[in-house]
Amino acid sequence: MPIMTTGSFTGATIPTVPGNALKLMIAAARETPQLDGNLSSLVFNDPLPSGSGTTWNSPKFGSLVAYSLTEGVDLVNQQNIAVTNVVITPGEVGVQVNFSKKSLAQWSEKVATRAGGIMRKAMDRKKDADVSGLFTGLDRGIGAAAAVFSIGHLGAAVAQLRGGANTTGTAIAAGAGINVTDGPFNAVVRPESLHPLWVSIIGTAAVTGAVTKATTPAATGAVGDDLIRSGVQSLFVGNIAGVKVYANANIAKDATDDAIGAVFHEMAMVFIPFKHEGAGGMFTKDSDDGRSVLMTYVEDYGFGELDGMLGVSLTLDATIPTS
Repeated sequence: MPIMTTGSFTGATIPTVPGNALKLMIAAARETPQLDGNLSSLVFNDPLPSGSGTTWNSPKFGSLVAYSLTEGVDLVNQQNIAVTNVVITPGEVGVQVNFSKKSLAQWSEKVATRAGGIMRKAMDRKKDADVSGLFTGLDRGIGAAAAVFSIGHLGAAVAQLRGGANTTGTAIAAGAGINVTDGPFNAVVRPESLHPLWVSIIGTAAVTGAVTKATTPAATGAVGDDLIRSGVQSLFVGNIAGVKVYANANIAKDATDDAIGAVFHEMAMVFIPFKHEGAGGMFTKDSDDGRSVLMTYVEDYGFGELDGMLGVSLTLDATIPTS
């Protein structure tokens, strides 16, 4: 057999469309990242039992006044206890997808299982949207458009919540401490709004990587070395000014880059789940012709303001941070 001594060898031509010539490698299917909701767990939860009607009712008793008495003189200051009622009517909320059985057989992924997780996250986002929509209705509010979140906002909110009914320029008689609460308090804002608070607390040195035990943060955030280190480690401030702070990307932001969060006691708002056979979570059902599977996830719940005096809305800048 003759041996080639000149010329060159070339590799086989790879077809543009592999067809049956190449085995394709397909990575595991990815999911769109979604925030796990948490707002419904931060407010008062009180399930509506079956057989209790279609509404949840919460009566609230008013306050009374005590008077100094004179010996031998009958007490004649009779008072009535006022009662107000909050009514919440739960409603069904659902997510539904439809798979042909042929497509389920073709997929290498466990599509139905993955879909179930995605549907639950969609429900979480809906709950967060519902609860955060109540923030604008709270009786008091601080901050303003383009306001940069600071410890002062948290301190002011706590002072208002602990101070009770107080109107600027109006006298308050001694002993009139009503509609007050000592906490615990939660604060929920968008992550972009939280960023400047975090920077002010841990200080410029921490942001640039130069933080040490002796490093003192910026003047606006001089709150101690331990807090600085915990902030650097977690990129999150847990408890500040008596408030447990959360970031939540499910809070709405307007076109001018402002968002409304809140500082509140759990009794400011209420979440009412209603469990029944039609809203017990995930259901699957074959189509009439048996060729597809319908997956339905349903929950039944209500939500609303329970006591607007126990919360303070926070209007803050939510511009995308760059440093």
